[in-house]
Amino acid sequence: MRLPGFSPQNITTANKANPASGEVATPFKGTRSQASSPDSLQQGTGKNLQTSGGITQLIPMLMEEIISALTGGSNTEQALPETAPDQMPFEEVVATLGRNENLLKKATDREGIEKLIDDPETPSDARKALSAVLKDPEIFAALDGAKKNGKTDGKISSQDVQTLQQNPLIKQYTDAKSEDYTHAYMPSDSAPGSAPREMTSNDAMRELYLYSESLPKKVNLETLQKIADGSQDMGKCPPQVAAAAKFYTENPDQWQQLTGKDDPSASVSKDRLCDLASYNVKLAPQEDKALKTIKDNEDIFFKGGGIKPDKLKDIANNEENSQEVRDAANLMSQPNSMLFSMLDNGKHGAGGDFFNKANDKNIGKGDIDAFIKKGSNQIAAPAQQAKPSLDPDAIAAQQDMTTGKETQPDEKKEKGGGFYKMLEVFSYIASAAFSFIPGVGAAGLAATAGRVAATTAIKEGAKQAAKEGLKEGAQQGAEAALNSRKNGGDEQLNSPRVWAQS
Repeated sequence: MRLPGFSPQNITTANKANPASGEVATPFKGTRSQASSPDSLQQGTGKNLQTSGGITQLIPMLMEEIISALTGGSNTEQALPETAPDQMPFEEVVATLGRNENLLKKATDREGIEKLIDDPETPSDARKALSAVLKDPEIFAALDGAKKNGKTDGKISSQDVQTLQQNPLIKQYTDAKSEDYTHAYMPSDSAPGSAPREMTSNDAMRELYLYSESLPKKVNLETLQKIADGSQDMGKCPPQVAAAAKFYTENPDQWQQLTGKDDPSASVSKDRLCDLASYNVKLAPQEDKALKTIKDNEDIFFKGGGIKPDKLKDIANNEENSQEVRDAANLMSQPNSMLFSMLDNGKHGAGGDFFNKANDKNIGKGDIDAFIKKGSNQIAAPAQQAKPSLDPDAIAAQQDMTTGKETQPDEKKEKGGGFYKMLEVFSYIASAAFSFIPGVGAAGLAATAGRVAATTAIKEGAKQAAKEGLKEGAQQGAEAALNSRKNGGDEQLNSPRVWAQS
């Protein structure tokens, strides 16, 4: 569905400026007048556009305001350009590109856009939106001149997209879509073909955890509202995340229960939000089974040290292991596994500390024990399936959810561990100073290489020692120095993927 008659011309080219000449296009006719300013479009003339109804109910009201704005409040009909029936509407193009802003971090010309369309890594919804941009000169011109007050340079960037997303009409459209997503939710870590369902607080916290790398440093209800209406700069914001944000803005009591913040304007850091999610999350049945399997088979999972992605792939591919063990390792080895990430930071949290890194991809026994001690130890209840519907908005939301799963979360970055960074600096300073001591000469330089190698091995052991105890960590460091296993991250699993959610 779309906003009838809503086109780029309403937003950026109402004065018929010539994009090729670099003329400045007026966003709205009489943009400073009360009748046609963006604020007047948002608030309406006696109409309440902040409706809780679906997009279909919102459209007639929006169009009445658009016509009123363009005609100065008169009732004279004005023909507005329509998007072809087989082409993605302008407002959907903007909303879709807004969910994939990371693709346009750098200003991109037509040739660059064509490369993005041809790139198999580009999500299919973004490819469709980018194709619409190339096919429709009006859409291209609207995006091209958005950030530069109508001046064009033949390139489009995420800043151009963000500028259009600030428009009240686009925000209302995107916010209404986010509401639809909460009723057609499909988890980003669920198996293909999973049925749409009603989103829960548990679902919402999972999605915010998974996509935490895309969240701003501080999050509150205002931030979540901006995510829901598309006006928050995110980089990656698939429908799953938009739905999570909308769920909490519609259910502020659930947000208060999660964060413990009575003040709606109070913020939490995204690291703290991840910790709160790990304490409160109810695991999916498959995840709970995997966790119990690991606890019951510690001799397999902790043989030779902590649990790392490569080791999990080895365990999953080893036919001598039981199917339960292989399935648990398979699930945990998947990119962006929420269970792996939560266990990885079980002991020291998502932000780490001075002596311990977060997201170091090395799970110790202490991490698992801490996760179990701090967590809810509950299993999520069966999902409430969405009611079958022939409503175009519901169908579109389900389609967006399906394609949204193509936009997987960014890998979580290492944090904390300042102590070991300090060791690295001191090691290099000491090595440099040692090489200048008279009488040492080449011997000192040769020894430097040996010290660097030894430091690396010892440091690995020291990190593990901080988690599991000095003896085990030192032993693992020695093993790392003596043995170099050719078992890189490119190794593939020999069995079908075990999904976190069905």
